[in-house]
Amino acid sequence: MMRRNAVLSFVALGTIAGFIGCGMPSLPPLTQQQSTPTSVIFVSAPPTSLAVNASATIYAATTFSFASPSNNTAVNYSLSCASANACGTLSLSDELGAIVYKAPPAIPSGGTVMVTATSAANPSLSRSAGITIVPPIPISVAFAAPASLQVNASYPLRALIENDVSANPQVTWTVSCGATACGSFNPATTTNDEPTTYTAPAAIPSGNTVTIAATSVTDSTKSASHTIAITPTGPTLANGTYVFQVAGPGGNFVTGVLVAQNGAITGGEQDSVNDDIGESIFQQFSTGSYGTTPDGNLEITIQLVPNDPSDIEILSGTLASGQKGFISGIDGAVTSGTLDLQSSTTAPTGGYAFALDPSSFYDGSPWIDGIVNVDSAGGISGNGSVLDIDFEGGVSAEPQNLSPSTVSAPDAFGRVVFQLNLPGSFELPSLFVAGYMVDAAHIRLIDVGNPVNSNTVIGAFGGAALGQGANTGKFTAASVSGTSYVFGAEGEDMQGALQLAGVLTLNAGGAVTGTLNWNDLSASAPQNPAAVTGTFTVDPTGRITLTNLSDGSTFKYSLHFYLDGQGSGLLLSADQNDVFTGQVFEQHSGPFTAASFSGNYGLSASVYPVIAYGYSLFENAAGPVTVTPGAGTDRVAGFADLGGESPDFAISGSFAPSANGVFTGSLSGFDSLSASSTNTLTLYLVDDMQGVAIETDRAQLTLARFALVH
Repeated sequence: MMRRNAVLSFVALGTIAGFIGCGMPSLPPLTQQQSTPTSVIFVSAPPTSLAVNASATIYAATTFSFASPSNNTAVNYSLSCASANACGTLSLSDELGAIVYKAPPAIPSGGTVMVTATSAANPSLSRSAGITIVPPIPISVAFAAPASLQVNASYPLRALIENDVSANPQVTWTVSCGATACGSFNPATTTNDEPTTYTAPAAIPSGNTVTIAATSVTDSTKSASHTIAITPTGPTLANGTYVFQVAGPGGNFVTGVLVAQNGAITGGEQDSVNDDIGESIFQQFSTGSYGTTPDGNLEITIQLVPNDPSDIEILSGTLASGQKGFISGIDGAVTSGTLDLQSSTTAPTGGYAFALDPSSFYDGSPWIDGIVNVDSAGGISGNGSVLDIDFEGGVSAEPQNLSPSTVSAPDAFGRVVFQLNLPGSFELPSLFVAGYMVDAAHIRLIDVGNPVNSNTVIGAFGGAALGQGANTGKFTAASVSGTSYVFGAEGEDMQGALQLAGVLTLNAGGAVTGTLNWNDLSASAPQNPAAVTGTFTVDPTGRITLTNLSDGSTFKYSLHFYLDGQGSGLLLSADQNDVFTGQVFEQHSGPFTAASFSGNYGLSASVYPVIAYGYSLFENAAGPVTVTPGAGTDRVAGFADLGGESPDFAISGSFAPSANGVFTGSLSGFDSLSASSTNTLTLYLVDDMQGVAIETDRAQLTLARFALVH
């Protein structure tokens, strides 16, 4: 009503201003004048067309020479058309002064209905508008459903009904399958956007699928349907203590540890950083729960503050095994992360490949990777420690040696704190990094800031430390020559988001050979795996510098490997124009066959779908897939969630095996614009346990990791 009064007052004041501008004699005070009706206007204009039986709200009012509380702005509405008594109906609206017009059930002669509003204060003033009555718009029904559900699982569904002009638009829900028991709905009939709950059958039906449908009650020829795969009950966490790490592109980072016991969280602690706040928070907790979601993924609920329902953290993802998993969401937000069974809380000792990178590629924070050598109890002298720092292409000219630094003793949950002191000449302050011990060779890291100034951080940083053990300080060209490494990395270049994957072999004499794919959506066609050459040098710390990696025409990269000497490593770019970071896996020797990629795998994929205006948006897909080898091909089928709260989607496709472990193929399901679209990918196998895949077309960016469930 405030908006309507404002409209009427504007009209009245404009009339007065017009009189004054024409040189009329001054008027007596408004309290002594008689405000008179001047016109009728449509405050809410009638539609130009309306389907038969459809309704629209119309609002008209009388305007006056000036605003006054005594003005009667009311109007009387009437209808006229060429078909007597068949022009539709008018009824009162719940908005004062408005009316609801319902079109007739049939198109009147001439096809037009005139709606007239006549001033109640002065019946000589009126306003009319014509509405063209058109045939009914077909009813449509739509709903979203998951691609899979476990037996006995329940899932909420809502149908959206459009263009149903009946008094009570409804749908009926049905399910069919190759068995007598296909599941049930409660309720079986719902109105527009009203929820129903579908419960899957207790046993997997013939064909492994059910088809659910929502059918319009008004017009039974209008319906929507979805096919859902019914799967066995999924695995859940084995009892134990787990280290988890979650990173999101919005500037959030969480790393911690939890104790899982028979479906309950019985203890734990975590550090979290929100880049918007610029501070880290340490919290301990003792309650929570975990289990599988209806579509078979893992969900962990942590009660951070006892008896406070507003302070609950929910992690969602998939298991690669009962002891390891991938995390794709936290509190409904899309993330990427890991979950690992903790087997040791022994204090760090020896050299570690060390990565501390920002959660967002675009916030300008430095990327800090290298080798950190814990060479005494709780002490880091700086000998054998080296860091490379990349400020989005502003690479430090030389590696930075650490000044004497420290690492605390582990607490009861295996949490330590590194204080890494950079040389006084360098612009970064000392780094305070919490580490959660997975075992003697694996630590999950998060920047927690200086406790002296309230744990203020320079950004949301996190990463991993990989222990070198007996290999500390013993790396030589001879010790790495002949070894091949599969890698996956992502970051940004001048085009925008960038992803890379490949396999590189370090040969005797310092030469690098291998195969590589990169994607920043600039290619005009799907990219074939490209042969690459380059050179490398080795530092005793395990820092490998690879330069001039090129196919001779389309790309040239330089980067560092930070190896642990035990089959794994970390990666950071050394380019001025490209910034990327990732993981390195020592490839087992071939030859590889279709049987090398076979079984049940956990999948974690970093996805950047292209949205309006050519921009891309980060999503993370996680879920279980099954790989079935055949004659000259590997068939892939499964399901994944794109983080958040959206239903899972089906993944299917195939890869053609190759003896060198570079498999080419395609997968459908990742394309956000069309789930049935097929995208080309290259898969680089590490061994029969894991592999890295990269999308090679320009539909979107996808970098995926497969880890065998065992």
